[in-house]
Amino acid sequence: MELALLVLVVAVMAPNLYVAGLHDVPNSIAIPVRTRALTPRIAVRVAAAFNALGVLLAVPMGLYLYSWFEFPHMEPGLTLAVLLSALLTVLGWNLFTYFQGMPTSTTHALLAALLGGALAAVLVDGAPSDEVWALPWLTPLLTLLISPLVAFGLAYLLVFLAVRIARGEDPHTVNRVSRGLQSVSVGVTSVGTGLQQGQRFSFVLLMALAAGGVSDPEDWMGVAYVVFALLIGAGAWHGGWRIGHVLAHRLVAIDPLRGMVATSAASGLLFAGSLGIALPLSTSLTAASAIMGAGSNQRFATVNWRQFRRIARYWVATPILSGLVAATLTVALSALV
Repeated sequence: MELALLVLVVAVMAPNLYVAGLHDVPNSIAIPVRTRALTPRIAVRVAAAFNALGVLLAVPMGLYLYSWFEFPHMEPGLTLAVLLSALLTVLGWNLFTYFQGMPTSTTHALLAALLGGALAAVLVDGAPSDEVWALPWLTPLLTLLISPLVAFGLAYLLVFLAVRIARGEDPHTVNRVSRGLQSVSVGVTSVGTGLQQGQRFSFVLLMALAAGGVSDPEDWMGVAYVVFALLIGAGAWHGGWRIGHVLAHRLVAIDPLRGMVATSAASGLLFAGSLGIALPLSTSLTAASAIMGAGSNQRFATVNWRQFRRIARYWVATPILSGLVAATLTVALSALV
C-alpha cells in the first residue's frame, strides 16, 4: 500500500508543478506587460526560463527546509496519505482560483493542508499530537501574514524615493528607464518564484520518498529538480493570463515608474525570503501587495478597493478551506492504510 500511495503522490505532484507555474507567473509579468515594458510573448518566455532556473538553484534550500521541518513520526502509510491529501487539495484550490482570476498563495494552501492532514492523522490513528504542535508552524505562518503588509509599505515608501529621483527629468526618459528596469525585474522575480516553488515541492517529495522506504532520498533530488524545472517552466510558458488580467487591469491603474517600484519591491522581498532568511514567502501575496502599495501612492486613488476586498476574501479562505479539505481527505484515505 505504501508503494501505491508513493506512486500516487508523485503522480499528483506533476500537475501541481505545472499549475504552480501557471498560477504564479502573472506575478512577474502582469505589470511589465501592462506598462508595455515587454510584449506578452517575450515576457512569458523570459519568465518561464528564469522560473526554471530558480527551481534548479533551489536544490540546497530544499534540503535545508527538509531538515528544519521534519514531519511527525507516524505510520509511513499515514504520512503518505497526509501528503497525498495535501497535494490534491492544493491542486484543486489552485485550479479553482486560477479560473476565478484570483492571485492566491500556493504556500499558504500547502502549509494549511499539511497541518490539517496532520491533525486529522492525530484524530484517526493516534499520531503524536505533541510532535505535530511542536513543529515550527508559527514562523512561516507569521511570515506569510506579515509579508503582504511589508510589501505594501515598502512599495508605497519607495515611490517617494523614485519620484524624487525622477523629479525634473524628461517624462519619456523616466518611462523608458522604468520599462527597462521592469524588463530586468521579470527575470529577477521569476528566479525568486522558482526558488520558492523548488523549496516547497522538494520538501514534500523528500518526505514522501522517506515515508515510502526509499533509501537516501536526497540522492534522487538532482533528477527531481530537473523535472520540477521543466514542469513549472511549462506552466509558466502559458502565461496565466486570467490572474494577470486581474493584477494588471482590474486591481490598479499604474504608470511605468510605479510599476518599476512594485516589481522591484516584490523581487527584493522574494530574494530576501529565499536566500536571506530561508523562509517561505508567497509570491502572489507579495506581488499583489507591492502593486497595490505602489499604485496607491498617487495623487488620485487608483486602486480598485472593491476588487482588493474580493482578493482578500480568497486570501483568508485559502488556509481555512485547504486545512479542512485536506483533513477530510486524510480521514477518507486513512481507512485504506
